[in-house]
Amino acid sequence: MKLKCTQCHAGAENQDRAGFPKATVCAVCHAAAGWSAPAIPSQRVYRQRDFVVFSHARHVSAGKVECVTCHGDVNLSDRVTLQVEHNMKTCMACHAQRKASNACNVCHELGQ
Repeated sequence: MKLKCTQCHAGAENQDRAGFPKATVCAVCHAAAGWSAPAIPSQRVYRQRDFVVFSHARHVSAGKVECVTCHGDVNLSDRVTLQVEHNMKTCMACHAQRKASNACNVCHELGQ
């Protein structure tokens, strides 16, 4: 339906976590595609490891990073699948490309 990511993930621009809507919210659009609220697939695909500190707001606000950079073109798929691997190599390459710091404490709480 070519919705903006924030249509469903309201916190993506201004909170650490993007958030996930309740099934009743999903059902508004998914009902038209034949899904019923209990059957709407909602398995989490993208997950950061516990030792990584990541803020959607810090990355997305002011248009610093587009959602597709980290998540791929999920809006073009019928089902969300892992399109971009979230690992240290990928993140550090992005930081280097954008001239952002790659200091350890930018993404990790030291002393854990």
